[in-house]
Amino acid sequence: MKRLMTFIVILCIFGMAVFFIRSTNKNNGNVLPAATTNIISTPSPALTLKQSIVIDVEGIPTRISWAIVNPEQIELYSNLKDQHLSEQIKVDKSCQILINGGFYSKENTHLGLFINNFEVISKSIESSLFNGFLWIDDNNVSISSNPPNTKPRIAIQSGPLLFKNGEPLPLKINNDEPSRRIVAAVTNDNKLIFLAFYRDLSEYEGPRLELLPEIINSFKKQTNIDIVDAINLDGGSASVFITSYTRLNEIAHIGSYFCVK
Repeated sequence: MKRLMTFIVILCIFGMAVFFIRSTNKNNGNVLPAATTNIISTPSPALTLKQSIVIDVEGIPTRISWAIVNPEQIELYSNLKDQHLSEQIKVDKSCQILINGGFYSKENTHLGLFINNFEVISKSIESSLFNGFLWIDDNNVSISSNPPNTKPRIAIQSGPLLFKNGEPLPLKINNDEPSRRIVAAVTNDNKLIFLAFYRDLSEYEGPRLELLPEIINSFKKQTNIDIVDAINLDGGSASVFITSYTRLNEIAHIGSYFCVK
């Protein structure tokens, strides 16, 4: 009889333990699957928003990073006088995106047209290399072989032109060397897209300039980003490309920069 009572007590204790474990698992089950589902169905921004691909250029893996911005978000500044480094500029100007502008001379002057907030800092020049103009006015962005007819909010002269009316332009460059390239382009929906072309293991090197139009054409086909016009900006050691996911800093100071706030 005592053995029977002992068995019954043990059985009751075991039953209570099983009930407790099942109840605990049931409560956890209401939490864990939901958390797991959220993780799977909501990828991190790094996976969904990172704008970067790698393509093969003359047998060398070349990374293309890009940032698409609305024209009204962009400001243009000269850096010839202050010669501030990009890290300081980003903080001082509260730039979410920071991209270098056009070229400058050994005498530390802008090469060609430069307009900042409707003020003409430098006038346009005749040049077969710096044969393009980029400007923003009334929140519309344009890239053309001709300077603007009226004084826009911001404008630079740079080059060469790489894309026109949705098609790559043929280039023949003397003494063409591999270098990091920075490009500005206009999309068919009037967005301005900045692109950086470089090598992961040697970020100041990249494709030859002559190849850039066809590389952009390949990029256009792979990403379905409809680029209409494109122009080359300063590159190599005097270039900067800083976004949320890419940080390419300069060695030599940049002559000017686009700041996206």
